[in-house]
Amino acid sequence: MTTQTATRSARTQPRGTQRPATFLDAVASEWIKIRTHRGVLLALLIGVGVTALAGANNTSANVRNILDGADAPGDLTGITQFGMKFGVIAFAVAGALAMTSEYSSGMIRTSLTAVPSRGRFLAAKAIAFTTVALVPGLIASTTSFVIGRSLLSGAGVQLDPTDPGVLRALVGGGLFLATSGLLALVLGALLRNPVATVGCVFALYVLPSFLGPELSRRIHPFEAGDAITRAAGGTAWSGYVILLAWTVVIAAGAYAAMRRRDA
Repeated sequence: MTTQTATRSARTQPRGTQRPATFLDAVASEWIKIRTHRGVLLALLIGVGVTALAGANNTSANVRNILDGADAPGDLTGITQFGMKFGVIAFAVAGALAMTSEYSSGMIRTSLTAVPSRGRFLAAKAIAFTTVALVPGLIASTTSFVIGRSLLSGAGVQLDPTDPGVLRALVGGGLFLATSGLLALVLGALLRNPVATVGCVFALYVLPSFLGPELSRRIHPFEAGDAITRAAGGTAWSGYVILLAWTVVIAAGAYAAMRRRDA
């Protein structure tokens, strides 16, 4: 085709023709859906509140022990981040709602019409949710640390943000909560039902009661991943990798299931 022919062809194209949707368009669309979903936002807000409240309560208990003459715990940052163990369930519920609401509302048909590729749709949803959830996750870890630091200072115990491992623990807290929500999101893509997904999340949450503490820290996603919220210890990133591995395996199963079935 000559340059003149190509130019003439371009001029004769309908003016209303739109460019094909890109992956970034899909991410932007999912981001809008998630940040305007009241159930998801409420669950994330509850997660922040529960994390901060439980962390403050745990720190207060340790402060009372210190004032009674007990030695200060070795990992003060981990004491302040104790609430992560409870806030994680709210973030997981947020992830479950972000995905299963597509099926309960019937919106999944429209979503897959706009983005026919199941893999692209799932990846866009995952990126959008993680981006939204990471902010309240960081707020939860930072708020817990600030409150805990203030309580500890009242007992004459100093905890500084520049202490070794503290910054990593605070960022890790945000990653832990957001990734836990992402695990629930891909589980929702696999199960498609909000009740079944939330039920599985709760079952997974109480599983350590049957596994025992030692085994839970080695294989359980929430228990192992929680290690990244503590400043002391050498298992922080290896524990987080266990949480990531669970998420990736479930995501692969969800993708395979989505390819085999209709919306």
